[in-house]
Amino acid sequence: MTKDEQKFDAMLLAMAQQHEGGVQELLDTIFSFLARKTDFYTGGQEGAAEKLVNSKFKKYEATAVAKAAALKAERAEQEKRRKERLEKKRLEEKAEEERLNSESKIVELTDEQAAKLQEEIDNKKAGIEAPAVPGPSGDSAGNKKEDNMEDEEEDEKEKNKLRPNSGNGADLPNYKWTQTLQDIEVSKMNIIACK
Repeated sequence: MTKDEQKFDAMLLAMAQQHEGGVQELLDTIFSFLARKTDFYTGGQEGAAEKLVNSKFKKYEATAVAKAAALKAERAEQEKRRKERLEKKRLEEKAEEERLNSESKIVELTDEQAAKLQEEIDNKKAGIEAPAVPGPSGDSAGNKKEDNMEDEEEDEKEKNKLRPNSGNGADLPNYKWTQTLQDIEVSKMNIIACK
């Protein structure tokens, strides 16, 4: 588009904005002007004005249609890329969620199983071996020799670590805390010193 083509754009745009009826009303104004103020309709051979309008129409119609098609194709490509990005992000989030789910398996125990597990832990602290605690499926914990070897390894690793209390928390000198999957409770212990 050349500067000559654009030099009347501001004026024509102002005219177009003043026509509430849109392009039809604007064309009506232009053809009315040509009829009233020029010899556009009568200055040439019969039908010359119509041929001139049709030729100019065809010239700019092809350009406008091609531009609209290119714009539509560009928008479709942008939408396709946007959908691909969203799908890729969704798949990455799903993979991350699956990875996290596979890494952190939480097994829910019944009250009976939890009591037996706590009893086993207490017995280990006291050095007494307790019977195996059945898991969520009811199976007992496997081979005792392997358990003993694992227990010894765990004992060495766990030697200096604090054991959880019965509420899956800890009892410390100044406070204790317990937790569930939904809540955590912290209690401050008052210590009175006597002389």
